[in-house]
Amino acid sequence: MKRRTFLSGTSVVAISMLARPWRLALASEQLTDAHASTLLRMVKDIFPHDMLNDDPYLAVVSQLKGASADPDMSAMLVSGMADLDAAGEGRWADRDSMQRVADLGAIETTPFFITVRVTALFGLYGNPGIWSAFGYEGASYEQGGYLFRGFDDLDWLPEPLS
Repeated sequence: MKRRTFLSGTSVVAISMLARPWRLALASEQLTDAHASTLLRMVKDIFPHDMLNDDPYLAVVSQLKGASADPDMSAMLVSGMADLDAAGEGRWADRDSMQRVADLGAIETTPFFITVRVTALFGLYGNPGIWSAFGYEGASYEQGGYLFRGFDDLDWLPEPLS
């Protein structure tokens, strides 16, 4: 098991442990397609990247849906999305982008927001399939290190004077 995989898994578990108070009456609710659509909009608003299609974001939503097999996690996610909807008029995901971001700022310290943000952080930026979109070539070790591969690529600096 790689360190990154271990950390992403344990962070979701640790955050779900913080979410125990969310159990209440919502423990039996499951994530619906509407919930998945709200989570997709939320992840895209937290980490907006125009150069990415929906696939990496959908992978994060899939991770959250998988984690929602735990009743506590499911209750916390459903309750958090219900709170977002209740913060204004209508569904949160249908509001304009400025209002959605303001609503997210209001809940950024809640276990719900932290869980979604951490899962998205590791789910997106730990995905080797999208690294090229950001110009990241991956770890240098597997490609022989930087000695013969880029350590002196300083095309953004002027040539030194002799």
